[in-house]
Amino acid sequence: MDKKIAKRIAIALCGVALTGVGATSIIKENTYTVSANNAYGTKVWIQYGTLKYDLRGPSGHIYRAGTKVVRDTYSLSQPPKSLPSHVFYLTSVIGGTPGLQGIQDAAGGKISETYVNVEDWNLQDYPSDSVTLVNNAINDTDLSSSDFHPVDNSNPDVTHADTTALDSAYAEYNTTIDFVHLSSAERNIVSDIRQYYAKATAIGTSQEYVDQTTAYINQVVANYKRTGHLTDSGTVDKPTSPSTSPTTPITGSGATTTSPTIPTSKSHYVKLRKASYRYTRKGKRVSKKLLKKGSVVKINGKVYRIKGKAFYRIAKNRYIRVVNVSK
Repeated sequence: MDKKIAKRIAIALCGVALTGVGATSIIKENTYTVSANNAYGTKVWIQYGTLKYDLRGPSGHIYRAGTKVVRDTYSLSQPPKSLPSHVFYLTSVIGGTPGLQGIQDAAGGKISETYVNVEDWNLQDYPSDSVTLVNNAINDTDLSSSDFHPVDNSNPDVTHADTTALDSAYAEYNTTIDFVHLSSAERNIVSDIRQYYAKATAIGTSQEYVDQTTAYINQVVANYKRTGHLTDSGTVDKPTSPSTSPTTPITGSGATTTSPTIPTSKSHYVKLRKASYRYTRKGKRVSKKLLKKGSVVKINGKVYRIKGKAFYRIAKNRYIRVVNVSK
């Protein structure tokens, strides 16, 4: 049953029109397949929580207050109890032998920490077979989304921006730029764009910031195509600090207050356009077994240069070729 749930999550993700580094929020963080182990390969930190109040998913289904949610991490040390940039999931399956199966850890239905009563983190052995931690998302629409909002609009709400155009722009940027031959100034622009994208795709970021980031990346790519150099000279303005939710209505006044935060998560999700080998940081192929075409993998948002080729990292000392990723 556990593997069937994981398969449903993957199908829900692949049913979305993909444009490379994620066409919707789910591709950023909601659903993923990774080689799941920490440096020792045996432990995983698990944190459960419950919904503070009723939330309505994009399908219209209502997830009641008290519904159990979960998040995990393979950190060596115990994470802080509050970790705003790291989302909870309505459905989550972990387990399996890292690197040896098509679907490893899988999760769907991304929930902001703002909506959750969090419990303490618990360190446990990573299971050798698939184990369902929670299974609450009832349909593919909700599995493949982060667009959840309070049923009662007097409760704090978290902004949900449309990142479709941004994801398309970022995918074109990643496939257009020759990251191998860059000057120091060009590498600084790469670093900036990576940070802008991470902030823009974090849950709770305003639509305004997403649109600013999209316009900036598109102009940088246009400049590169015209000049052959990575430059932001003469482009639209750089994105300003994102305005993030939650926004809490103040009863009776009609006013709102906003608590701005800048999440630090840089991870997002990509779909393989062709079967892909995995490599070590030294460029050595891990095994003859390939990740299947169409698999969705989580990357950390960086491009690595190994023996002159571009790679994404998908797990500790595990990399895939950038050219194997869909636009």
